[in-house]
Amino acid sequence: MSLLTNQTDVITYSVDQTSNSSLYISVQNGEVIVKAPKYYSQRQIQAVVEEKKNWILKHLREYIENENIRRQKVNQEPISILGKQYDILLKYENTKNPTLNLLDKYVEIILPAKYIDLNKSKIMDATIAKMYVSLAKDELENILEDARHQLGFAPEDFQMKNLGNLLAKCSNGIITINPSIMQYSREKIRFIIIHEFCHLKYKNHTKSFYELMEKYIFNYDEISNQVQNLKF
Repeated sequence: MSLLTNQTDVITYSVDQTSNSSLYISVQNGEVIVKAPKYYSQRQIQAVVEEKKNWILKHLREYIENENIRRQKVNQEPISILGKQYDILLKYENTKNPTLNLLDKYVEIILPAKYIDLNKSKIMDATIAKMYVSLAKDELENILEDARHQLGFAPEDFQMKNLGNLLAKCSNGIITINPSIMQYSREKIRFIIIHEFCHLKYKNHTKSFYELMEKYIFNYDEISNQVQNLKF
């Protein structure tokens, strides 16, 4: 049923007639439910809804506002994961910690409702950084193992660390990878890993260094052009 309260507000409600002796109105998930005794006529029910219209509209508007806050597409640049672009979908829910879900077209970030008034950009950046760390743990192991088999040698140690704008480095026999490397395609990641492996043999970018890289990267020239603006 619907009740037109003025030119802009229409209250749509469902009636559940019960054996109770009094009428009860509730707003649940944006729906108005009227539980009324069986002997109440439609006119009597509408009269009560009209009487309670301000209370009902207040709760309906609160629900809509909360839904708009709970789920919204964030107005910022998409983020890249393994070379694919994703828009960010932000939600607020009654959870303890921020979480992130990788969907087909979106990265869904769920923040605790208590964070609504906090700086969401910093919280989202931290959540995305944790996601890159988690992805790196899964992805880099296979790429590193493949490089070990192909080149026949390996670093003394490997570590993941935030290097700022630098994606990777090789120093004193240790290769360090920035987890943010996970924003690039696997092909580019492998190129950078092979590059750092070659520094285990040749400290500088000598002719022998590039010959070694070209030996293990079939489409070296193509990928080299794609990563020339990256820092590693």
